[in-house]
Amino acid sequence: MRIGELARFVDRTVTIRMNDGEVARVKVTFVDEEHGDIIGAVEETSCPDHYRAACAVHTFAAADIASAESSE
Repeated sequence: MRIGELARFVDRTVTIRMNDGEVARVKVTFVDEEHGDIIGAVEETSCPDHYRAACAVHTFAAADIASAESSE
């Protein structure tokens, strides 16, 4: 996805589908348009082994996101 399409999700919980097949529910806290990333806390994921700490904030490259939709 393009980073501009993700900017509307700041301060919202979204379900993102990654290009590698992962599906995650993420509370988006920041969209970094300069670097093309979204930053947020993973609430649920189909690939828990991808993350060291379940409650930590993680970075997702917009280029790795196939789709995003509001979970609220």
